[in-house]
Amino acid sequence: MLSSIVLILGSLLFIGAGIFCILQPEISLLIVGWYIGFVLVLGGALQIIRFFQIDPGYRSFWHLLIALLDVVFGIWMLVSMVFTLVAYMLPLMFAIYILLRGILMIVLRKKKEKEMKHSSLYMPVAIIEILIGAALVLRPDAASIIFMYCVALALIWTGISTFMIWRQSEAADDSES
Repeated sequence: MLSSIVLILGSLLFIGAGIFCILQPEISLLIVGWYIGFVLVLGGALQIIRFFQIDPGYRSFWHLLIALLDVVFGIWMLVSMVFTLVAYMLPLMFAIYILLRGILMIVLRKKKEKEMKHSSLYMPVAIIEILIGAALVLRPDAASIIFMYCVALALIWTGISTFMIWRQSEAADDSES
């Protein structure tokens, strides 16, 4: 019974959040900005901890620099209280972040190619990041709206799929009775 309530409630919350993103993309962008900031700070901090835990022979200054970039960009997103500036600057700052990350990945691959596992994957990922970053720099206004609509669709789809899981679990419970 409790799991059914949780699934229905989760489904409604996801669908409601998706509809909110469609109706209020600017406010949704602020909320997503805070969430992304938190994830970047946490991910960057974990990368820094990992950097100091691995054998010094395998450490790379470039890995540390990427982790620091994640932390700094994440903190900026969390503490910036100028809401309208964040809403309008977030797509541009995110574009610059992606562009810099792609460039740093190319530098890292060049410096550590022989020591890396799967070094051949770094170049295509870096090039994709650079292309996406450049495209977003050129059109941050369109990028922010498209981004929020994609988030909205993902939330609505998650809500629908959660509802379908609830329906399947209810059908299974009914057949067992």
